Order: sequence, then C-alpha cells, then structure tokens
Amino acid sequence: MEFIELVKAQITTPKLRKLIRFIRKEFPSNENLNSEQQWQKFESLKQLSDKDITSGIANMARIESGFFYSKYAMLIICVLSLLLGSLKFIFMNTQPIGSEVYFFYVIVSVFILLGAVILDIRVMTTATYFKTLLEQTKADKKNEKESLPSSQIEVKILKVWPFWEKNTFYIKKAKSLEEVLFKWSNEEIAFYISDCLGYWSTKDKKTELQRIRGLDLDTVILAIARMKDIEEYYDNSKIVPGLTSVSTLFVTYLVYYFAYANEGKPTMTSVTIGFMFSVGIFYGITYGMDRGRTRRSRAIQYRSLLEQVKSEIEKN
Repeated sequence: MEFIELVKAQITTPKLRKLIRFIRKEFPSNENLNSEQQWQKFESLKQLSDKDITSGIANMARIESGFFYSKYAMLIICVLSLLLGSLKFIFMNTQPIGSEVYFFYVIVSVFILLGAVILDIRVMTTATYFKTLLEQTKADKKNEKESLPSSQIEVKILKVWPFWEKNTFYIKKAKSLEEVLFKWSNEEIAFYISDCLGYWSTKDKKTELQRIRGLDLDTVILAIARMKDIEEYYDNSKIVPGLTSVSTLFVTYLVYYFAYANEGKPTMTSVTIGFMFSVGIFYGITYGMDRGRTRRSRAIQYRSLLEQVKSEIEKN
C-alpha cells in the first residue's frame, strides 16, 4: 500500500488510538519538518482530497477535546473509592481501617490522575500538531488552485454553419495554452481570446496572464508570429475597396438585366431586385468588416500581452 493510501485510511478511521500511534510514528512533532523525509511526507498530504483532509481535521479536534485517559482515571478512582467505602462498611465493627490505607489510596489516586493527565497532554499535542499540518495542507491547496491557472482549457465556440441546426455552439477543449496557439484555427483562437479577455468575459483576466507567463521564450516568439498572422488574415482594408467596386458593378448590371425586356429602362421589378441585392451585399460586407475588426483587435490585444511577457523573460 502506498504511503498516501495508508494516510488516507488512518485519518478516516474511527480507531483514534491507532491513529495517534500512526501519527507519532510517521509525523513526530519533535522532528524537524525541514528534514527531507518529513518534508516529502508533508507534501504527500496534498494528494489527499478535500473531504479526507476535512475528516482528518475533525478527528484531530475530537482527540483534542476527548481527555480519554483522564476519563478512565476518574472511573478507576471512583471504583477504588467504592471499594474502600465497602471495606470500611464491612469491617466497621470488627477492625477499623488504618490511616496508612487512606494514605496509600490518596497516593495511588494522585499517581493515576497525574499519569492520565500526562498521557492526555501527549495525545493532545500530537493531535494539535497533525491538525496544524492538515490545515496548512488545505490552505496550500486552496492557494495553489487560486494562483495557478487550470491546465484544462474549455471554450464555447459559435458555429455559424449550417445555420438550420439548433445547436449553434460546440465546446473546444485543450490541455495546454500551446495547443490553443498552435493547433487551433484562427477563428477558434479569436473565440478563446474573447472568452478569456473580452469585455463581457466573467473569467479572471489575471489568470490568463499567469498562463502566458508559464510559456517559455521560444513559444512566446512563435505565438507572437501567430497573432500577427491572424491580424493579417482579418485585415479588411485590402479587400473591402475592391469588393465594394465589384458589388456596385454587379448590382448595376443586375438591374439592366432584369430591365432588358423594357429596352434597358429601369422597371419597378428591376429596381426592387437591385435594391434587395444592394441591402444584402451591404449587410454582408458590414458583417464581414465587423467580424474581421473584432478578431483583429483580439489578436492585437493578445499580442501585446505576449510581447510584454517576452520583455519580462528577456530581462530576467
């Protein structure tokens, strides 16, 4: 059985005396925690679940307030007192009990109580020490969860096509940030950046910054290059003028086409069709420009963080 499994079995056992013996053997309070062996045992406690740690702390609290040996000592003294009283009643008319018997009784009682108190103090010291270790372990685990970003990445991504499907989202998962930056598509990366750093994002933006700081220099450099590639991919300034000119020409000839039967003169039908196509083209171009502008701004935002982390790495 592995050590951590043994610890788990012991701290959840109802047999408290067995637990105390185990703690004294594996986690002695008189041994320096800075020793390599003891530090490894303390670090192994972090492998326990929160439920097991809470159960162990509760057991230690029970032991601290148990006073087990003192209770037994009082019971023994009560039995001795009853026995002495019975002897006094039986021999009251024949032979009185001498003062040396009472003295012996007092000495025995004092030693029993003193021994029980010493044993209880030892038990309480052990329980308090181990409870402190468990509480520190619980606090360390909580701090690690808060300070370190999760290795599992999940992003909800909008699926535009096919538009007739009811489920318009899918969940994209990654095991690391490197997988996101180098294996995901440009659109998926844009959704990831928006999910982590967008205005409406509910996630902690500092967590994403810490995740970026966990990258090495080569990965950061390649990630900056990928962000620049996304910026170029969504740059509308190079295609919008040409697309607008072609669209204007297309709508013009479309109107002439539907007016051909009327000797090329515009009709209500041709003008209506031309207007509908103009609105559709305008909406499509506007949607594409807005989509590209948003994706590009996200890439620029993320590139600025990467460049900041790159400068921090190079300074160190």
